[in-house]
Parts: sequence; C-alpha cells; structure tokens
Amino acid sequence: MLMSNSFLAGSAKVDITPPLTIPYLGYEPRHALFAGVHDPLYARAVALDDGTTQVILLAVDAIGYSNDLLGPGRNFTAEVRQRIQVRTGVPAAHIMLATTHAHSTPETCNLRRLLDTPAVAPWLEVVLDQLTSAAAMAFAQRKPSRLKAGTGVVAGLARNRRVIGKDGRILAGPEITPTGVDGTAGPVDTAVGVLYLEGTETPTCTVLTNFACHPVTVQVQPLVSADFPGVAMGVIEKSLPNCANSLFFQGSCGDINPIRNTTDFADVERYGLMLGGEVIKLAAQMSAPDYPETTPSIQVRSETILLKVRNLPDRTAVQQAYTEASNKRTAATTDAERAQWTRTQRLAEEKLVLIERGSEPIPAEIQVVRIGDVALVSLPGEPFTELGLAIKQRSPARHTFVIGYANDWIGYLATPQAWQQGGYEVGEGPWTRVGPEGGYQLVDKAVEMLAALWQ
Repeated sequence: MLMSNSFLAGSAKVDITPPLTIPYLGYEPRHALFAGVHDPLYARAVALDDGTTQVILLAVDAIGYSNDLLGPGRNFTAEVRQRIQVRTGVPAAHIMLATTHAHSTPETCNLRRLLDTPAVAPWLEVVLDQLTSAAAMAFAQRKPSRLKAGTGVVAGLARNRRVIGKDGRILAGPEITPTGVDGTAGPVDTAVGVLYLEGTETPTCTVLTNFACHPVTVQVQPLVSADFPGVAMGVIEKSLPNCANSLFFQGSCGDINPIRNTTDFADVERYGLMLGGEVIKLAAQMSAPDYPETTPSIQVRSETILLKVRNLPDRTAVQQAYTEASNKRTAATTDAERAQWTRTQRLAEEKLVLIERGSEPIPAEIQVVRIGDVALVSLPGEPFTELGLAIKQRSPARHTFVIGYANDWIGYLATPQAWQQGGYEVGEGPWTRVGPEGGYQLVDKAVEMLAALWQ
C-alpha cells in the first residue's frame, strides 16, 4: 500500500558494450570498426509509479536510435516499448527511450545504413532485449520512495560551437576552437537539473541528471567509451551513499560542445568530474530530511507531429559533382590532391544520401512527463540550445528538464536564424533533414502540452 507522500520507484542498469564488429561514426570511411573498449556502455532505467500511473525512463549510452534502424516495416522505439509493455504492463506511450549522444558508441543514428554491416542484424536483436531487460528489472525493483528536485550550474564545461561574424554569417563550427576570431558565440545553458529518488523504507537512492553538452571529447577514435557522461554517472554512483543507479539525460546540445577540442581521455575525466561534482553537491543537499519533496503524482502525454523536410539539392548536379570528384581522386598524383578530392567526393555523397531519404514529412514525437512540479520534455533529434531554453522559459512547471535524442533520432533541429547563418548543422547531409521551421514547431507543441498538464 502506497503512503500518500510516496512513489514506488525502482532502477536498474545493463551492460550494453558492443562487440568490436559493430561500427562507429567516422569521417572516412563513415563506418569504421572499434579496436577495443576504453570503458563500458550501459542502458540505465528508472520506473516510477504513483499508485495509478506508471512511467519508465531509459537513459542509454548511445549516439541516438533512429527508428528506421531495423529496416523497412519496423520501428525501433515502438518495438522497445512493446516489449517493455508486455513484460511490465506499463503502457507503451508511458515509456521514454533517451540516449546520451556519446559519439564513441555504435553508429545507430543510421547516417549510413547500419544493416549493411554483416554482424549488425543479430546484434540489434540483442540490444532490443537488453533495453527491455533494464526496464523490466527497474520495474520489478519498485519500492516506496520520495522524489526531490533541484537545479545547479556547471560553468566552464560547455561552449556554443557556432561563432557568428559581424556580417551575420558563420565563422567557426564544431571542429574549430575560435582564437582571435572577431565574432560572437551563441547561447549556452549552464543549468544542470537533478532528480533525487530515495527509499523511504530502505537506504537507497537513484539520481537523474539533465545537462546540455555534446559528448564528443573522444569522437572518431577506435575505443568504445561513454565519454564524460559515463565518468560523471560513475563518480556519482561511487560517491553518494547507497546510490543504486545514476542516469544521464542529454539536453538541447545541438550546437554545444565541450570547452576544448580534443580526443583526450584526460578531458573526458575532467568534464565528468566537473559535472558529477555539481550533481553530488545537489544530491547531498536533497538528502537532508527538511528538503522539500515532490508531490507523488504522474501524468504523461505524447503527440506526434509532421515536420516539413528541407529543400533538397538537384540530384543530377550532385551526381555529376560526385563522379567528377571520384575521377579526379583516382587520377591524383599527390597526397594533398587526393585528400582534396576525397573530401569533395564525400560532401557530394552526403548530399546524395540526403536526397535518397526523400521529401516526405518527418514524424516527430514530443513526450511530456509531469512528476509533481517537475516537467520532463523529450524531443526526437538534436535541438539547438535556444530551443531548449525557449521551452524552459515558457514552461509553467517549477522545474523543466528538456531531453533531446529521445524516442527517435531525426537529426539537427536548428533555428531559423541558424539557417540564415549557415554552417555544418544546416549543411546538405542526412544529419539535417528537418527544415527551418521544424524546431520551433516542436517548441510550440511542447509548450501547448505543458499548459494542458498544468491547467
């Protein structure tokens, strides 16, 4: 029997470190194989139950799960949800599948068809079972718990990677650390949101963290890693007494990178300590008996809207450019010349892949979970930080956590201003299929759904 001021809550985690036959996202080639494991990957889950309504939240060390991963006629998120519903009875619409967006993980965004790699099809079936198992174990572990919420600040970890010149055009992007550039960087959201679950009958706790920054510290290198979110969650679990699990929910980090451009595991450790340290401080404050509790009530809403695809380039012109670059690459007599035409050919290839994805509107699910005075808002792509800030500013909730990379991966969700400025994030490739208005369409729908839940 639940007490009036209590939830039932449980959590679990499953090791999902892939075999070395599964590719990561590289530059050239786009799919490259891992050579080893630096640190393990996990699927972490938490189940919440207010006595009437249940919700399961998954936070997975993955770059993002595109719903077309499994091939025609199948939907990755839908299959995960259905399996969990069968195991737990929790409605599919009450299950959130979020990813940390760590880049040193398998390339499940499907920028290139992952199923073309021979080992992938059976591995994906294993992943479906692993995600389901994490959720089912969390549900089975439910015990009376209380929930507390708070927000802190992590400064000096993240930067906006888009630097804009005085003419309003992009000067620097994700692979450049601006030094001496006469321009202005976009906004950064330094807020870290924390939910602290503690048992009322047993001395256990689970921590949920929400922060916006690309985990690309060690991208495009052949070692599996959860990047700085993995370090942060590990530090939290080791440092807090009786901490059973710690989940990281990525924020609106489409244009946000770590402060330095490195492929350095020392920086992974530094960033993880910076983030984890602030979360530990907040959790310690919340553990005090007089820290206010969140009302144990849950509501969930989910809506899918259609987003217009961007204007596509002319196929004939792009194919000609690809063929010319391929021929010149073959005829190149120097390494520099060969590298130049390799890059030109790859850029044309990205445009061809974009064209192949088609011009049909893109379905995008917005999921809103109300837990007392806390709102969790999930979006299915890579929202720019401005979009996340807009949701927070317009939200009626006391605490609003915006979660990107959830329930699908549909690429960058940029602002109309970014489309005018240019830059990588709006470049012609399969990473940006949603047109200029899509991001704010999602914001407006999310705010509408929040208002309905807070009537």
